[in-house]
Amino acid sequence: MHGCLAHSAASPGPPPEPKCFYHRRPAHRVGQVSDVGWRVAYNSVVGTSHEKTGLPCQDAGGCRIIRDPVGRELLLAIACDGAGSASRSRDGANLTVDRFFQEFGEAAKRSGLDEIAKEFVQDWLSRLRAEIKDRADAEDLSAREFACTVLAAIIGEDRAAFFQIGDGAMVVSNRSEPDDYGWIFWPQHGEFANETNFITQDNALDVLEFEAEDRCVDEIALFTDGIERLVLDLTEKTAHPPFFRTLFRWLVKTEPTPVETEIQTSPVLDQYLGSKQINDRTDDDKTLILASRRPVPDQQTATADADTATTD
Repeated sequence: MHGCLAHSAASPGPPPEPKCFYHRRPAHRVGQVSDVGWRVAYNSVVGTSHEKTGLPCQDAGGCRIIRDPVGRELLLAIACDGAGSASRSRDGANLTVDRFFQEFGEAAKRSGLDEIAKEFVQDWLSRLRAEIKDRADAEDLSAREFACTVLAAIIGEDRAAFFQIGDGAMVVSNRSEPDDYGWIFWPQHGEFANETNFITQDNALDVLEFEAEDRCVDEIALFTDGIERLVLDLTEKTAHPPFFRTLFRWLVKTEPTPVETEIQTSPVLDQYLGSKQINDRTDDDKTLILASRRPVPDQQTATADADTATTD
């Protein structure tokens, strides 16, 4: 991220009420749940600007599939973008990912999504911030040197929770409206394009956005701001359907992802995110996480989908 610490989006105070896609058009109701296992793919790829200066990728992310107490699958996914001007932002992003899987995974295995309310996220964030401060103090650094954003989702059979600090976004769809992609929270930006919020700033708990609802999410994409302008219409505040449609139609034809295993990064997404067509439009680090539990289309539908994706 090229995010600026000195002029973060913190100054305006809490973000406005999120114009959540599902506030306008609800997902299908409880009872219309998916009986298909998750397929997931993710990767983080260094931006060309960092390659030129010899810096590593400052993004971090991942996804895991676990089981709740009654054996139902739960998806945990997170993406973090380290602040470009912070010397230890990569460490901050990696620590945030680790602590998310540790604490939210334990809670989900213990009680599904029952514990995951906004207060749970706030407590987790407070512990994470305290750990970052301790690490920074031990190295005679400011906690701001570990600055990063966070986007996270916990999705059960018919319930879902999401939270976010900073830019990037999460886009979802459901089986009743398979080609209708909408965002959960709009990216948090300040007065200038490269300003956003970070977990280390003083008012992080105030700018935290959280949603938890009874809904069945069949597909979700999480992405950092490196590809934000490629997949969102920033003027109309909408997602770009052809991008998500094409990638999800590829994903549903892959093998189901095993539960309770270490999920490896996707070589396909590595190639795609590092391609010339992407790098010609962004020089920032890029993280993309895709997950789908939509049924595999039959051969006739799959052929039509391929033709449509080609023309998009």
